[in-house]
Amino acid sequence: MTGGSARTISAAETVCSPAPRADWEAVLASAPRALPTQRPDWLRSVCAVDGYQDVSRLYRTGDGRRLVLPLVRRPVPGVAGRWAPLASLPVGWGPGGLVGEDGVLRPEDVRMVVADLAGAGAVDVHLRPDPASAAVWESAVPARVVRQPAMAQTVPLDGGFDRVWRTRFRGDTRNRVRRAERAGVVVERDDTGALVPVFHRLYALSVARWAARDGIPPALARRRAARREPEQKLRTVAGDPATGCRIYGAFHDGRPVAAIVVLFPPGLWSSAPAVGPGAAAYWRGAMDEDRAGHTYANYLLHRTAIQDAADAGCPAYHMGESAPGSPLALFKSRFGAVEQHYAGYRLAPPAVTALIAARRRAARTARTLLTRWV
Repeated sequence: MTGGSARTISAAETVCSPAPRADWEAVLASAPRALPTQRPDWLRSVCAVDGYQDVSRLYRTGDGRRLVLPLVRRPVPGVAGRWAPLASLPVGWGPGGLVGEDGVLRPEDVRMVVADLAGAGAVDVHLRPDPASAAVWESAVPARVVRQPAMAQTVPLDGGFDRVWRTRFRGDTRNRVRRAERAGVVVERDDTGALVPVFHRLYALSVARWAARDGIPPALARRRAARREPEQKLRTVAGDPATGCRIYGAFHDGRPVAAIVVLFPPGLWSSAPAVGPGAAAYWRGAMDEDRAGHTYANYLLHRTAIQDAADAGCPAYHMGESAPGSPLALFKSRFGAVEQHYAGYRLAPPAVTALIAARRRAARTARTLLTRWV
């Protein structure tokens, strides 16, 4: 990744795209709570797997500060390049949003970036910022911009793992971790991608379970899963030491029962050069529910990953999005995960916004009809 062309936004503000790697890494090195999904090598994986183009941006503010926006463009046949949709980041790849030098982000920074992207000519711009910066974004994004409410959950790791275990894990969570250990559940760590096939065998079981729960034909569910989460996606991410990807597999009586994928700052577990501090983030999970449920394997998996993150000095363990009040949200809360309500933003002309809404309504109708037919 090399630096791109620079242009002036105003008398004192400039933007360069793609963002020069040296500047990007310097900003990250000064931002202790940056997410793994905000790193340049993560963007490289997004482009390699899904065919996006790197159009990341480096902004320089009037007072000389640097801001980086991970951003990709999806080429669309018949649509001129500059009009093609932009995303920070695409669905399935985690949050993007602005990273500010020294971890500082101000409302005027967000206003500058939104104005720049609104004038970029793209038919649609999807922004999904770091949930921790929600208040700054919401105070600066114009009211006319479409909001997509979401909730993420994060375990603070300050004070080290002993404090997290004693004061943030619920008592019944600690008991379930102990029960998993007594049941003989063994956790393996993989930093090379060796457990990718194991994860996808468990993921196939999860897809079948979700299809039965939602009344979706199994063949349709498998096709949808293959399109959204192809095995090559995880294989590409896990095979690149610079992504900081670690797979945790739980085994009982020698058989895999559950697995999770966690992203760490690069250089902690591999030969990749360390690029500064940052948070850890749970990215994917799958299980054999019949076996994982009674062994409490998922509790032991997350306990192990949280301890690894705390021992490595990560400030937080991000557990991703959940529907408020859902069983998944309750599960995450058992580890001390704090709710972070935030929004994604769509910058698009009214006609495009209406088309997106119509497509969502059609998708919901199709799911309802499928449920009635099976």
